[in-house]
Amino acid sequence: MSFLPGTSDPYTDAKEMGILREVASHPYSHVNATEIVNRILKSRALYEERQRVKGVKGIGEEAVRRREEMEKESEQKQKKLQEQAQ
Repeated sequence: MSFLPGTSDPYTDAKEMGILREVASHPYSHVNATEIVNRILKSRALYEERQRVKGVKGIGEEAVRRREEMEKESEQKQKKLQEQAQ
């Protein structure tokens, strides 16, 4: 029943006290500490990739916004120069 490789049986005390009760097979019998840690790490990797993509997208959106502002300023300057020339 040891699920941690290379460690002693974590249930020794409970067995000696006679209070250990093993449960028959159930839908989550395959889940152990290693499985949980692997799921957490996988989820973290997916989360970090989503955040990276969002960051890249945000940088692109910021560049577009700045370009639009510069174009608007340029148009305003052109308009002022045309008004002054008349």
